[in-house]
Amino acid sequence: MYQGWLKSLSPLAQTLLLLASLTLVLLGLRLAAPLINQVLLAIFLAVMLDPLISRLAQHRIPRVLSSLLVIVILLTLIVITIMSLSASAPDLIKLSRQAPNLVAAKLQYLTQSLSQMGIVLTADEMLNFVDAGAVVRFVTTQLSMIPGLLSWWLMVFLMLLFMLVELPLLKRVVRASERHAKLFNALEEGIQSVIVYARVKTLTGLLGGVIVWAVAHMIGLKFAFLWGVLMFIFNYIPVLGSFLAAIPPVIQTFILFDIKTSLMMVGFFVALNLMLSSVLEPLMLGKRLNMTLTVQLLAFLFWQALLGMTGAILAIPLTFLLKKVWLALRQPV
Repeated sequence: MYQGWLKSLSPLAQTLLLLASLTLVLLGLRLAAPLINQVLLAIFLAVMLDPLISRLAQHRIPRVLSSLLVIVILLTLIVITIMSLSASAPDLIKLSRQAPNLVAAKLQYLTQSLSQMGIVLTADEMLNFVDAGAVVRFVTTQLSMIPGLLSWWLMVFLMLLFMLVELPLLKRVVRASERHAKLFNALEEGIQSVIVYARVKTLTGLLGGVIVWAVAHMIGLKFAFLWGVLMFIFNYIPVLGSFLAAIPPVIQTFILFDIKTSLMMVGFFVALNLMLSSVLEPLMLGKRLNMTLTVQLLAFLFWQALLGMTGAILAIPLTFLLKKVWLALRQPV
Protein backbone atom coordinates (compact mmCIF):
# COMPACT_ATOMS: atom_id res chain seq x y z
CA MET A 1 0.00 0.00 0.00
CA TYR A 2 2.79 2.40 0.91
CA GLN A 3 4.75 1.63 -2.27
CA GLY A 4 1.61 2.06 -4.39
CA TRP A 5 0.95 5.46 -2.84
CA LEU A 6 4.55 6.51 -3.44
CA LYS A 7 4.54 5.33 -7.06
CA SER A 8 1.35 7.28 -7.69
CA LEU A 9 3.28 10.53 -7.19
CA SER A 10 5.04 12.25 -10.04
CA PRO A 11 8.85 11.88 -10.34
CA LEU A 12 9.26 15.49 -9.20
CA ALA A 13 7.08 14.92 -6.12
CA GLN A 14 9.01 11.73 -5.28
CA THR A 15 12.31 13.62 -5.54
CA LEU A 16 11.06 16.46 -3.34
CA LEU A 17 9.73 13.98 -0.76
CA LEU A 18 13.09 12.16 -0.73
CA LEU A 19 15.01 15.43 -0.29
CA ALA A 20 12.66 16.55 2.51
CA SER A 21 13.08 13.23 4.33
CA LEU A 22 16.86 13.37 3.91
CA THR A 23 16.91 16.94 5.24
CA LEU A 24 14.98 15.90 8.36
CA VAL A 25 17.34 12.97 8.96
CA LEU A 26 20.46 15.15 8.58
CA LEU A 27 18.95 17.83 10.82
CA GLY A 28 18.24 15.22 13.49
CA LEU A 29 21.80 13.91 13.24
CA ARG A 30 23.17 17.44 13.53
CA LEU A 31 21.10 18.20 16.64
CA ALA A 32 22.06 14.88 18.25
CA ALA A 33 25.75 15.26 17.28
CA PRO A 34 27.11 15.46 20.89
CA LEU A 35 25.64 12.04 21.74
CA ILE A 36 26.25 10.50 18.30
CA ASN A 37 29.91 11.52 18.45
CA GLN A 38 30.42 9.61 21.70
CA VAL A 39 28.60 6.52 20.38
CA LEU A 40 30.49 6.54 17.06
CA LEU A 41 33.84 6.97 18.77
CA ALA A 42 33.05 4.12 21.20
CA ILE A 43 32.02 1.86 18.29
CA PHE A 44 35.15 2.79 16.35
CA LEU A 45 37.42 2.05 19.33
CA ALA A 46 35.57 -1.23 20.03
CA VAL A 47 36.14 -2.38 16.45
CA MET A 48 39.81 -1.38 16.61
CA LEU A 49 40.46 -3.04 19.98
CA ASP A 50 38.42 -6.22 19.44
CA PRO A 51 41.29 -8.15 17.76
CA LEU A 52 43.57 -7.36 20.72
CA ILE A 53 40.93 -8.35 23.29
CA SER A 54 40.20 -11.57 21.38
CA ARG A 55 43.93 -12.41 21.29
CA LEU A 56 44.17 -11.89 25.05
CA ALA A 57 41.09 -14.08 25.53
CA GLN A 58 42.89 -16.90 23.68
CA HIS A 59 45.54 -16.73 26.43
CA ARG A 60 42.79 -17.40 29.02
CA ILE A 61 42.50 -13.80 30.17
CA PRO A 62 38.82 -13.02 30.87
CA ARG A 63 37.35 -10.61 28.32
CA VAL A 64 36.04 -8.27 31.01
CA LEU A 65 39.45 -8.10 32.71
CA SER A 66 41.37 -7.51 29.47
CA SER A 67 38.86 -4.86 28.37
CA LEU A 68 39.22 -3.05 31.69
CA LEU A 69 43.02 -3.22 31.48
CA VAL A 70 43.13 -1.75 27.96
CA ILE A 71 40.63 0.98 28.85
CA VAL A 72 42.57 1.95 31.98
CA ILE A 73 45.78 2.26 29.93
CA LEU A 74 44.07 4.41 27.29
CA LEU A 75 42.32 6.54 29.89
CA THR A 76 45.60 7.10 31.74
CA LEU A 77 47.25 8.32 28.54
CA ILE A 78 44.34 10.68 27.86
CA VAL A 79 44.36 12.04 31.43
CA ILE A 80 48.12 12.74 31.20
CA THR A 81 47.63 14.49 27.85
CA ILE A 82 44.70 16.58 29.12
CA MET A 83 46.65 17.60 32.24
CA SER A 84 49.64 18.65 30.11
CA LEU A 85 47.42 20.67 27.78
CA SER A 86 45.59 22.27 30.71
CA ALA A 87 48.92 23.37 32.21
CA SER A 88 49.85 25.20 29.00
CA ALA A 89 46.38 26.66 28.39
CA PRO A 90 46.82 29.97 30.32
CA ASP A 91 50.07 30.84 28.51
CA LEU A 92 48.57 29.90 25.16
CA ILE A 93 45.47 32.03 25.77
CA LYS A 94 47.72 34.94 26.70
CA LEU A 95 49.75 34.45 23.51
CA SER A 96 46.62 34.23 21.37
CA ARG A 97 45.40 37.57 22.76
CA GLN A 98 48.75 39.19 22.04
CA ALA A 99 49.11 37.55 18.63
CA PRO A 100 47.45 40.30 16.50
CA ASN A 101 49.78 43.01 17.86
CA LEU A 102 52.83 40.77 17.64
CA VAL A 103 52.02 39.77 14.07
CA ALA A 104 51.43 43.43 13.13
CA ALA A 105 54.87 44.32 14.45
CA LYS A 106 56.46 41.50 12.45
CA LEU A 107 54.60 42.55 9.31
CA GLN A 108 56.34 45.92 9.30
CA TYR A 109 59.36 44.34 7.62
CA LEU A 110 57.15 42.69 5.01
CA THR A 111 55.33 45.94 4.23
CA GLN A 112 58.67 47.68 3.70
CA SER A 113 59.70 44.99 1.22
CA LEU A 114 56.38 45.30 -0.62
CA SER A 115 56.66 49.09 -0.76
CA GLN A 116 59.98 48.74 -2.59
CA MET A 117 58.09 46.70 -5.20
CA GLY A 118 55.46 49.43 -5.58
CA ILE A 119 52.81 47.69 -3.43
CA VAL A 120 51.75 50.03 -0.65
CA LEU A 121 50.11 48.22 2.27
CA THR A 122 50.19 48.87 5.99
CA ALA A 123 50.36 46.14 8.62
CA ASP A 124 46.82 46.96 9.77
CA GLU A 125 45.51 46.63 6.22
CA MET A 126 47.16 43.22 5.88
CA LEU A 127 45.66 42.10 9.18
CA ASN A 128 42.21 43.09 7.92
CA PHE A 129 42.28 40.02 5.71
CA VAL A 130 42.09 37.94 8.92
CA ASP A 131 39.60 38.49 11.75
CA ALA A 132 42.10 38.36 14.61
CA GLY A 133 39.32 38.70 17.16
CA ALA A 134 37.62 35.59 15.80
CA VAL A 135 40.90 33.66 16.01
CA VAL A 136 41.35 34.73 19.64
CA ARG A 137 37.78 33.77 20.54
CA PHE A 138 38.14 30.38 18.84
CA VAL A 139 41.42 29.56 20.63
CA THR A 140 40.09 30.74 24.00
CA THR A 141 36.87 28.74 23.62
CA GLN A 142 38.65 25.53 22.62
CA LEU A 143 41.17 25.76 25.46
CA SER A 144 38.45 26.46 28.03
CA MET A 145 36.80 23.17 27.02
CA ILE A 146 39.88 21.07 27.87
CA PRO A 147 38.89 20.31 31.52
CA GLY A 148 35.48 19.05 30.34
CA LEU A 149 37.09 16.53 28.00
CA LEU A 150 37.77 14.14 30.88
CA SER A 151 34.08 13.60 31.68
CA TRP A 152 33.37 13.30 27.93
CA TRP A 153 35.98 10.56 27.56
CA LEU A 154 34.76 8.76 30.69
CA MET A 155 31.35 8.32 29.06
CA VAL A 156 32.99 7.10 25.84
CA PHE A 157 35.04 4.49 27.71
CA LEU A 158 32.02 3.36 29.73
CA MET A 159 30.17 2.61 26.48
CA LEU A 160 33.36 1.05 25.10
CA LEU A 161 33.59 -1.39 28.02
CA PHE A 162 30.07 -2.76 27.45
CA MET A 163 30.64 -2.94 23.68
CA LEU A 164 33.89 -4.89 24.03
CA VAL A 165 32.30 -7.37 26.44
CA GLU A 166 29.16 -7.92 24.34
CA LEU A 167 30.71 -7.79 20.86
CA PRO A 168 31.18 -11.61 20.52
CA LEU A 169 27.51 -12.15 21.40
CA LEU A 170 26.46 -9.59 18.79
CA LYS A 171 28.61 -11.31 16.15
CA ARG A 172 27.05 -14.71 16.90
CA VAL A 173 23.52 -13.31 16.66
CA VAL A 174 24.16 -11.61 13.33
CA ARG A 175 25.97 -14.62 11.84
CA ALA A 176 23.08 -16.86 12.82
CA SER A 177 20.69 -14.74 10.74
CA GLU A 178 20.80 -15.87 7.10
CA ARG A 179 18.72 -12.86 6.13
CA HIS A 180 21.53 -10.44 7.04
CA ALA A 181 24.45 -12.67 6.03
CA LYS A 182 25.32 -10.64 2.92
CA LEU A 183 25.22 -7.37 4.84
CA PHE A 184 27.32 -8.81 7.66
CA ASN A 185 29.94 -10.15 5.23
CA ALA A 186 30.19 -6.74 3.57
CA LEU A 187 30.53 -5.02 6.94
CA GLU A 188 33.13 -7.53 8.13
CA GLU A 189 35.19 -7.02 4.97
CA GLY A 190 34.90 -3.25 5.31
CA ILE A 191 35.82 -3.33 8.99
CA GLN A 192 39.01 -5.28 8.25
CA SER A 193 40.06 -2.58 5.78
CA VAL A 194 39.14 0.16 8.26
CA ILE A 195 41.22 -1.55 10.97
CA VAL A 196 44.28 -1.52 8.71
CA TYR A 197 43.57 2.12 7.80
CA ALA A 198 43.27 3.12 11.47
CA ARG A 199 46.48 1.31 12.40
CA VAL A 200 48.40 3.00 9.59
CA LYS A 201 46.98 6.42 10.48
CA THR A 202 47.82 5.88 14.15
CA LEU A 203 51.41 4.87 13.39
CA THR A 204 52.00 7.74 10.96
CA GLY A 205 50.28 10.14 13.37
CA LEU A 206 52.54 9.04 16.22
CA LEU A 207 55.60 9.36 14.01
CA GLY A 208 54.54 12.79 12.77
CA GLY A 209 53.66 13.95 16.29
CA VAL A 210 57.02 12.91 17.70
CA ILE A 211 58.89 14.58 14.81
CA VAL A 212 56.91 17.83 15.21
CA TRP A 213 57.45 17.81 18.98
CA ALA A 214 61.20 17.22 18.55
CA VAL A 215 61.66 19.92 15.90
CA ALA A 216 59.53 22.46 17.79
CA HIS A 217 61.47 21.73 20.98
CA MET A 218 64.83 22.09 19.23
CA ILE A 219 64.06 25.51 17.75
CA GLY A 220 62.66 26.75 21.07
CA LEU A 221 58.89 26.83 20.58
CA LYS A 222 57.15 26.95 23.96
CA PHE A 223 54.18 24.66 23.20
CA ALA A 224 56.08 21.86 21.46
CA PHE A 225 54.08 19.08 23.16
CA LEU A 226 50.78 20.69 22.14
CA TRP A 227 51.88 20.97 18.50
CA GLY A 228 52.88 17.29 18.54
CA VAL A 229 49.49 16.25 19.94
CA LEU A 230 47.80 18.45 17.35
CA MET A 231 49.75 16.74 14.57
CA PHE A 232 48.77 13.30 15.88
CA ILE A 233 45.04 14.15 16.07
CA PHE A 234 44.83 16.08 12.81
CA ASN A 235 46.62 13.27 10.95
CA TYR A 236 43.30 11.38 11.04
CA ILE A 237 41.65 14.21 9.08
CA PRO A 238 41.93 13.41 5.37
CA VAL A 239 43.73 15.63 2.84
CA LEU A 240 43.90 18.83 4.93
CA GLY A 241 44.73 17.51 8.41
CA SER A 242 48.51 17.84 8.38
CA PHE A 243 48.34 21.33 6.84
CA LEU A 244 45.81 22.49 9.44
CA ALA A 245 48.09 21.20 12.20
CA ALA A 246 50.93 23.29 10.76
CA ILE A 247 49.16 26.66 11.08
CA PRO A 248 49.64 27.33 14.86
CA PRO A 249 53.36 26.41 15.06
CA VAL A 250 54.11 28.35 11.87
CA ILE A 251 52.39 31.45 13.30
CA GLN A 252 54.27 31.07 16.59
CA THR A 253 57.56 30.67 14.70
CA PHE A 254 56.80 33.86 12.74
CA ILE A 255 56.07 35.74 15.99
CA LEU A 256 59.17 34.53 17.83
CA PHE A 257 61.71 34.55 15.01
CA ASP A 258 61.66 35.95 11.48
CA ILE A 259 60.15 35.30 8.06
CA LYS A 260 63.08 33.11 6.98
CA THR A 261 62.68 30.78 9.97
CA SER A 262 58.90 30.62 9.53
CA LEU A 263 59.33 29.75 5.83
CA MET A 264 61.72 26.99 6.85
CA MET A 265 59.04 25.73 9.24
CA VAL A 266 56.51 25.76 6.38
CA GLY A 267 58.94 23.76 4.24
CA PHE A 268 59.42 21.28 7.10
CA PHE A 269 55.67 20.65 7.40
CA VAL A 270 55.29 20.28 3.63
CA ALA A 271 58.13 17.72 3.54
CA LEU A 272 56.70 15.88 6.56
CA ASN A 273 53.22 15.77 5.04
CA LEU A 274 54.59 14.45 1.73
CA MET A 275 56.60 11.79 3.56
CA LEU A 276 53.63 10.60 5.60
CA SER A 277 50.75 10.89 3.11
CA SER A 278 52.54 10.29 -0.19
CA VAL A 279 55.19 7.72 0.79
CA LEU A 280 54.52 5.83 4.02
CA GLU A 281 50.73 5.58 3.95
CA PRO A 282 50.45 4.37 0.31
CA LEU A 283 53.17 1.78 0.99
CA MET A 284 51.37 0.47 4.08
CA LEU A 285 47.79 0.78 2.80
CA GLY A 286 48.09 0.08 -0.90
CA LYS A 287 44.70 0.39 -2.63
CA ARG A 288 42.75 -1.13 0.23
CA LEU A 289 40.23 1.73 0.56
CA ASN A 290 40.34 2.83 -3.10
CA MET A 291 39.08 6.39 -2.45
CA THR A 292 40.25 9.32 -4.56
CA LEU A 293 41.44 12.57 -2.97
CA THR A 294 38.29 14.33 -4.21
CA VAL A 295 36.06 11.79 -2.49
CA GLN A 296 38.13 12.05 0.70
CA LEU A 297 37.88 15.85 0.68
CA LEU A 298 34.10 15.79 0.09
CA ALA A 299 33.71 13.18 2.85
CA PHE A 300 35.70 15.38 5.23
CA LEU A 301 33.59 18.47 4.42
CA PHE A 302 30.30 16.57 4.79
CA TRP A 303 31.01 14.75 8.05
CA GLN A 304 32.73 17.77 9.60
CA ALA A 305 29.67 19.92 8.87
CA LEU A 306 27.37 17.21 10.24
CA LEU A 307 29.22 15.97 13.34
CA GLY A 308 32.04 18.47 13.91
CA MET A 309 35.58 17.42 14.83
CA THR A 310 34.66 13.78 15.47
CA GLY A 311 33.03 13.60 12.05
CA ALA A 312 36.17 15.00 10.45
CA ILE A 313 38.34 12.35 12.14
CA LEU A 314 35.98 9.46 11.26
CA ALA A 315 35.12 10.76 7.77
CA ILE A 316 37.02 8.10 5.80
CA PRO A 317 35.92 5.04 7.88
CA LEU A 318 32.27 6.17 7.90
CA THR A 319 32.21 6.85 4.16
CA PHE A 320 33.93 3.58 3.29
CA LEU A 321 31.60 1.49 5.49
CA LEU A 322 28.50 3.22 4.12
CA LYS A 323 29.79 2.48 0.61
CA LYS A 324 30.22 -1.22 1.46
CA VAL A 325 26.72 -1.40 2.98
CA TRP A 326 25.18 0.39 0.00
CA LEU A 327 26.86 -1.98 -2.49
CA ALA A 328 25.74 -5.02 -0.45
CA LEU A 329 22.13 -3.81 -0.36
CA ARG A 330 22.14 -3.12 -4.11
CA GLN A 331 23.27 -6.64 -5.01
CA PRO A 332 20.49 -8.95 -6.22
CA VAL A 333 19.38 -11.64 -3.81
